[in-house]
Amino acid sequence: MSGHDKSSTDSSILPKPSYYKGIQNEPLINMTVGQLVDLAAETYPKREAIVSVQQNRRITFLELKHEVEELAAGLLEMGMKPGDRLGIMGSNSVEWEITLLAAMKAGIIAVNINPLYMSRELHHCLEKVDAKMLIAFENNPAQDYYQLLKKIVPEIEHQPHGKPVTSRHLPHLEFIVINTETNLPGIIKFWDVCQSGTTKSAAYLKKLNLDLDPHTICNIQFTSGSTGSPKGACLTHYNIVNNSYFICKRMRYKQKEHRILLQVPFFHTIGTVIGIMTSLHSGSTLVLPTCGYKPIESAKAIVNEKCTILYGTPTMYVDLICVSKQLLQEGYTFTTPEVAFSGGALCSPHLFEQIKTVLNVGRLASVYGMTETSPVVFISNPDETEDQMCSTVGQVLDHCEVKVVDRNGDIVPMGTPGEVLFKGYNIMPGYWKDVEMTRKIIDDDGWLRSGDVFVLSEDGYGVITGRIKDIIIRGGENIEPQTVEYFLETHPEIVQAQVFGIPDERLGEVVCAAVKTVKNSKLDEEGVKNFCHGHITRFKVPIHLMIVDDFPKTASGKIQKFKLREIMINHLNE
Repeated sequence: MSGHDKSSTDSSILPKPSYYKGIQNEPLINMTVGQLVDLAAETYPKREAIVSVQQNRRITFLELKHEVEELAAGLLEMGMKPGDRLGIMGSNSVEWEITLLAAMKAGIIAVNINPLYMSRELHHCLEKVDAKMLIAFENNPAQDYYQLLKKIVPEIEHQPHGKPVTSRHLPHLEFIVINTETNLPGIIKFWDVCQSGTTKSAAYLKKLNLDLDPHTICNIQFTSGSTGSPKGACLTHYNIVNNSYFICKRMRYKQKEHRILLQVPFFHTIGTVIGIMTSLHSGSTLVLPTCGYKPIESAKAIVNEKCTILYGTPTMYVDLICVSKQLLQEGYTFTTPEVAFSGGALCSPHLFEQIKTVLNVGRLASVYGMTETSPVVFISNPDETEDQMCSTVGQVLDHCEVKVVDRNGDIVPMGTPGEVLFKGYNIMPGYWKDVEMTRKIIDDDGWLRSGDVFVLSEDGYGVITGRIKDIIIRGGENIEPQTVEYFLETHPEIVQAQVFGIPDERLGEVVCAAVKTVKNSKLDEEGVKNFCHGHITRFKVPIHLMIVDDFPKTASGKIQKFKLREIMINHLNE
């Protein structure tokens, strides 16, 4: 008998590694987006697919299919070919969705472009993907796309309307399309493209719809570009059709007829995949309250359109609650919402309590992933506890693999923080024309790095504690901003808080906060420090504070901490 204690080598008592693979009870789907459009029209022909409140437009899934095919045939007739890149730029509208689906049905790669991009950013995106066509929708008074385009394609002023364009600045760009009734030099009218299809192009489209490989790229999503120039993440039909299908399955969307309030922009993966694609799978109606984001219109649309599911970011819910309180005083009642879907970041417990109380929502659903993961890896379960709703990003989605590693790339034990990595059908093939950046984020075994600090539990639930670059290291102490943010938001006068670090010569970094307060609040830096005293660890208390009217955000609603950091540093250096 060995002298070693058996229990000391018994593997059963060793902590399990932080690795989890989602269930695989149902096989993945070999289908293109165009075929999904057909299936939705066949399954839910008379059900409303889109309701655009601002446009006063309602179309069914069968009408959607017809309009998608009309535009797709028009694109092919004009000379667009499978694999060509088509840029889509504009705020949410019925035409935006039709254009995305038409491009994908024709085998053309739809390139989603942030509608708020200015000339330099737009030029970068079009040049990066060698876009052959740009379709812009002038439905937002904040943007005049024709004036914007003249800055990057100055030749259009001297070219006939309704014809292809030639430009030495963007030599691959042949067609510029705008939804206008005016004969603008160098511009083709959107409705002319829709009506240009022929019997021949319609027949070609039908053949393409049967022959197209689901593993081909159908969408390029540009990252937010918070650091450096935006990168184009390539997504395939297989990526997004499957990701949206398993989202629907997890959320049980098919069990009833849902109406989804879509506050997030179409151009982002949340709008494209969790919005448009899940709608096609489940027959859910997408309700577009306005082209941009106006919380008062969102609140009214919930009531008037009897929305059952709400899509938004935590910041959007903060705004929505403020205006909804006003509407309650005016006699509005919120009776239909069942689920508040939060993407981009977790809702704090305090915010969830307000969502339940004001909007009469029973359940919070969280999603977590990246543009590069098509986008969802984690998502809530319908029957989870309130603690799981508020403190986790949900459970690993079907067929997805997850692991958490340390700085050396070694898997850490369950419950230990580290960087979370992803693998599976939903991982992008890579960044468009950027092998170097692709290799930096995806290793030879197919694992994609997130850059997020994460804790994984044995049941497949996860907690994101922040970006690796957002962790504040103060005098050797690692501080996770989220824990301080959640505490600050319990203050009765603080609506939302963002915590970040700035450089300090002695400590390395010190804790700072930016807070949005209730109207007419007198809260100041001293008041916040007094509130923190005795309730959170001393070194976590913010030593500098900014009171803000709003936070700098990306167009998809994510708060940009790096900008808050810059503002604070500049203020202190004045």
